[in-house]
Amino acid sequence: MSKLMSSLFLVLLLVLSMTAFSAQAAPVEQVGSEKIIQLTYYAIGIRYGPNATTVPVAGINGKVWASNTFGTIFVNDLLLTEGPSAYSPKVGQVRGLSAVSKDGSANYISSSVTFTNREYNGSTLQRQGTIFNSLSRQPSVLSIVGGTGKFEGARGSVFLQPYNNSIIRNIFKFAVFK
Repeated sequence: MSKLMSSLFLVLLLVLSMTAFSAQAAPVEQVGSEKIIQLTYYAIGIRYGPNATTVPVAGINGKVWASNTFGTIFVNDLLLTEGPSAYSPKVGQVRGLSAVSKDGSANYISSSVTFTNREYNGSTLQRQGTIFNSLSRQPSVLSIVGGTGKFEGARGSVFLQPYNNSIIRNIFKFAVFK
């Protein structure tokens, strides 16, 4: 059972880290020089094998490095797509680090979303916060703490919703001053 929980949690972590984006950004509202933007994308992760996109890189000596073991640190390099399929058009990558909480129910994550699609090519969003494992069914929200390019100075939130065991829907809502 703990192996299944560990696997499910790692999949959720990968998906959350992989933040994939779908559709185009459209201002939700304009307030003075501030533009509110909402984007929805999908992050796709692979846990095992030669093409793994999330891997443990550090942990406590003598403990198994797993998605529910306190102190385990993962590096993530997730694919961002328009839709919930690896065959959907690619819009970027999510790269970052995550660390497992003491009780294994959540991870602290810090990552950079780099866009490679035509409209936002080279622009980034930086996000950080706590994500909960898939068994908790708790929604996860990360803070957008900055950005570059077309998203310079961005601030806002990323709402994370599991789509399936390896994909997480990411809804970004943030403000940019123009």
